[in-house]
Amino acid sequence: SGDAKFVMSGSDDTNIRLWKSQASQSLKTLIPREKAKLDYAAKLKDRFKNVGDVRRIARHKHLPKAISKAASIKTSIKNTAKRREANVRKHSKPGSVVKKAERKKHIVKVLD
Repeated sequence: SGDAKFVMSGSDDTNIRLWKSQASQSLKTLIPREKAKLDYAAKLKDRFKNVGDVRRIARHKHLPKAISKAASIKTSIKNTAKRREANVRKHSKPGSVVKKAERKKHIVKVLD
């Protein structure tokens, strides 16, 4: 959006999604006291952004345990499949098992 508060994304299935640019920021109207507190916190972060601990905390993004666990399982499954494919290729006749690019593995049908 023009004021950089929202990000819009569209997809092939004609859905448009509206996202907050800062996920932790509230959408409600702030009272002056809350606004002053948030401005002060932002100024402190900007002032001490080069301090190691402040930089580490500012960079940290919380990821729910279920999502991180699912990502690690997906990564291990992908690595296992790659290792198996490499072993099959290694223990087969040269040229009998053709290496196929990852992008082309997922193509079901090509339309003309």
